[in-house]
Amino acid sequence: MRALRVCCLGAGLLLAGHAWADDCHLKDYGTLPVEMIGDRATTMVKINGVDTRFILDTGAFFNIMSSANASALGLKLEPAPFGYRVSGIGGSANIEQAHVKAFGILGTTLQNVDFIVGGTDAGNGLLGANLLDFADLELDLANGKVTLFKVDHCDKTSLAYWAKDGNYNVADILPADSPFDRRTFLEVTINGQKVRAALDSGAAATLLSREAAERAGINLAGPDVKTGSRSIGIGAKPVRTWTVKVDAFSVGTETIQHSQMQVIDGKIGDRTDMLLGVDFILAHHMFVANSKKKVYFTYNGGRVFTFATTGENGDKSAAGASPDGTTATPKSAEEYALLGQAHLSRGESQAAVADLNEAIRMAPDQASYYVARAKAHGVDKQSDAALADLDKALDLDPKNGDALLMRAELHIAQKDRADAASDVAAANAVTPPGSTRERSLAALYLQLDQPAAALPLLDDWIRLHSDDGLLGSALNERCRARALSNQMLDDALKDCRKAIRRDGENPSYLDSLGWVQLRLGHYPEAIKAYEQAVAQNPRYAWPRYGLGLARIRSGQVEAGHADLDAARALDPSIESRASQYGLTATAP
Repeated sequence: MRALRVCCLGAGLLLAGHAWADDCHLKDYGTLPVEMIGDRATTMVKINGVDTRFILDTGAFFNIMSSANASALGLKLEPAPFGYRVSGIGGSANIEQAHVKAFGILGTTLQNVDFIVGGTDAGNGLLGANLLDFADLELDLANGKVTLFKVDHCDKTSLAYWAKDGNYNVADILPADSPFDRRTFLEVTINGQKVRAALDSGAAATLLSREAAERAGINLAGPDVKTGSRSIGIGAKPVRTWTVKVDAFSVGTETIQHSQMQVIDGKIGDRTDMLLGVDFILAHHMFVANSKKKVYFTYNGGRVFTFATTGENGDKSAAGASPDGTTATPKSAEEYALLGQAHLSRGESQAAVADLNEAIRMAPDQASYYVARAKAHGVDKQSDAALADLDKALDLDPKNGDALLMRAELHIAQKDRADAASDVAAANAVTPPGSTRERSLAALYLQLDQPAAALPLLDDWIRLHSDDGLLGSALNERCRARALSNQMLDDALKDCRKAIRRDGENPSYLDSLGWVQLRLGHYPEAIKAYEQAVAQNPRYAWPRYGLGLARIRSGQVEAGHADLDAARALDPSIESRASQYGLTATAP
């Protein structure tokens, strides 16, 4: 069994030197091009010679990937050192380890790099702080760049070198609990209350723990609080969320008044109260000076927090602060594309389209640029423009799985089920087993009323994700697929019950449970499940239709037909769709 080793780039890379102040020298190890894909900051590396996309995650203490990632990359799993687990949002997870013989990054190849394997699947592996923070780190995500530096003789010099006017913010880096933990911790003040925050480029949004929120005087039962959807992290359990108003937020010398952010119902991990997520990092140009235990940063302009709304959005320009104005004009198609992706991640879809237009003008043969612009058009609900871009992307790259999935979803939205089915079949042919894309395909097969086709995909995904935060949702989908296709009903019942034990009585889970019980002839149990689902979501037609069938078959004919009529009113197509599975009022 191998011990997990901290990765270090320095021995493998040539440094380019830059004299900057009289005695201060910045020597860079190189710059990683960063593509924002949704809310993920990603870059390309090589794993044993294979180009692979990874997420840059300064909030992960070590490089990590899911079992599905390791399987797709052909990596052999080994036991982790005894007692090792990872913890964070959603609890903790058992881990294994994988050994990468040749890891390519920043133009060089490192030998024998270790990865933790386990936890919730983020879709791609994560490059953690053990690699990213071994030196000083410049985070310029808005311009699609992350640069690693070695700093010499800069003790008395500000490292916000781009801030020519001298206007910048600075914050002290707090000590970590372990000398092996290279993550960046900062002191943040929320409504006057000090909290401990981790700078986390892997977090999709800035998050505050419930305990810290309550210490800061935030009442989660207050009239201005909005209950959000469940959130997932490294652990196996989804957690509740709320969006709350924050009167004052300060980190170092920067203060933001009257904003909103998300609170999660649970611990973030260790002594961490807060994650300063990729939204905060995108809104700033930052230099993490590990050599000086300080972070230098300037404000880029626009919204700082993802969950802020118009009017009270954490946009500092509204409070009199100005953007740093240092954004350079892109020179290449790649730079325009990276800038466009960053705009899209910040919700600035029109700016994203403008940048991507320029990228496409300069390099019209890049399929990925059309896919990115299609996403921006989708945000603006320009479906026809999005479809046109996806058609062009697939002309250039017929096996682009992301483009095929997006186009299938648009076809479904436009009720073009035949073309959607064609795209799903094509995507299935190029999708790695157990990947996040495979699970998305399974969901599309269910929407297309092809539950039998979804089952092998769900089997693959569940086999490789036994400790995943989304396991309950996948078990529910497999339960439903088995019920609708009328196969393996006892196993379907186990799936539904396990999903409900994990995540609670979600109306979708209860609906799936009702269909299994109906198939098994357990009509009282089916009625109970459907009634609970309808009570939680009275606008959902499927459990209302199932309730009608269960009542008719149990002898409550009049009440059953009333439920069927109510379901038809909610969804006029439901009877024809249900009849495909033999689920009719006359069926036994």
